[in-house]
Amino acid sequence: QHGLAVKGLVVFSQELEAVGEGCLSNKVSEPWADVSYPSLKPLSSYVDDFLLRWKFMVAWVKSGIPNTFWFSAYFFQQAFLTGVLQNFARGGKIAIDRTMWNYDVKKANFAPDKNPERGAYIYGLFMDGARWDDDEMYIADSFPKVLWNDMSIIWLKPVELEENTLDVKKTYQCPVYKTSDRRGVIFTSGHSSNLIMSIALPHSCTGYHSEQFWTKRGVALITQTDN
Repeated sequence: QHGLAVKGLVVFSQELEAVGEGCLSNKVSEPWADVSYPSLKPLSSYVDDFLLRWKFMVAWVKSGIPNTFWFSAYFFQQAFLTGVLQNFARGGKIAIDRTMWNYDVKKANFAPDKNPERGAYIYGLFMDGARWDDDEMYIADSFPKVLWNDMSIIWLKPVELEENTLDVKKTYQCPVYKTSDRRGVIFTSGHSSNLIMSIALPHSCTGYHSEQFWTKRGVALITQTDN
């Protein structure tokens, strides 16, 4: 359509003009953003990211359920989380409101050859404001001049309320956002357009490192970087 409009064969609407300006300035145009998943990437990186998401979904359809799920690939991650909880609840004939999440961060070299007995392995998150120490297996200060750190695979483990093993005194409730701007709107369903969930991550519990410390640092996980 845009090519035809440039040649004068169709009307050059405001939407087509916005798309053209986005291509020239390497920005995602408003007509595209209105029907897209949230993203702060420039247009070139956005297209690459979109194609990777598409390939992930195609591989899922052709090859079956993957052993690990690219958490960033979903348009609406909350639907995936609800589905995982529902599968667990139905399998154990448990009321879904009697279930909750536990979390297990894996080592960086973890490469599962099958799905977990319950829940799901997810990857693709980035830590903003801190880093994950793969040796000590807890949150640590960021390295100098490093904005985002790759997060290891996380096992989202649904459990019954009575099976909960989270120690709130030793974990930081780390918010997970779709983008780094960390703002959004609340839908009528109660879900946020940006905030997805909170994941309890261990911290060292030594010195000044505490949940309050990391909260003041604004540490969060994001599903995609801005570049």
